Amino acid sequence: MTGAPAAPVALSRSRGVLHALLDAPGRRNAVTPELLDALHAAVDTAEADPGCRVLVLSARGEHFCAGTDLTAPVPEPAAGPEAELPYWTLLDRLTRTPVVTVALVEGRATAGGVGLAAACDLVLAGPGARFRLTEALVGLVPAMALPFVARRTGEQRAFTATLLAEDLDAPAAVAAGLADLHAGEPAQALRRTLVALSRVDRSTAGALKTYRSRLFPRDARLGQDAGRVFLDRLTDPAVQPLLDRIPTPERAV
Repeated sequence: MTGAPAAPVALSRSRGVLHALLDAPGRRNAVTPELLDALHAAVDTAEADPGCRVLVLSARGEHFCAGTDLTAPVPEPAAGPEAELPYWTLLDRLTRTPVVTVALVEGRATAGGVGLAAACDLVLAGPGARFRLTEALVGLVPAMALPFVARRTGEQRAFTATLLAEDLDAPAAVAAGLADLHAGEPAQALRRTLVALSRVDRSTAGALKTYRSRLFPRDARLGQDAGRVFLDRLTDPAVQPLLDRIPTPERAV
């Protein structure tokens, strides 16, 4: 008898912190409906605990997150064609939740994985971290990830990184603004960061994040537009030959 598949995200707790470990290394921690559901559930858990101040996203294996799993069915908005796609709603939620979100990237963040990290309030990059937006190489546009990358790096830097599919190591990611800290000892850097965050209560962090969203607002329809652009390219017959070049075991972008 085959057991139930392992959960794509493993949760653990420490004082004031919920740790969400992306735990599907065999699939390179690719973005799947199951992963998105599990990460939404992690945010739910963090928000429901008044003592939780920080949500840390990390990953097991060589890949932080390999982007969207192209072997899965084409995603559809949950409430019709004008709704936002689940990937967008997760990234948007990470920026707005009153809990501080921290991405600890120790392996490769590719395509949508870059967006997942960029949506977090703080990004710590270990010595093995790499960041690369690869969508343009296979005819796609990182329409949903790009706004979250650009709010960190600036418009032109994000555009250049996308157009050239730049492969940024940890120091380069910090220089670009994509990561906040390059840490030779990621575990120690995370501990120091959590100590610093412990000095700011949850309501203050939440108020700061809310004010930031008002100070630098996004177009209310951007999520819908981003999903539409992504799906238009994904389903374009002219793009299919490019997507078919991706080896089947690694069909994520």
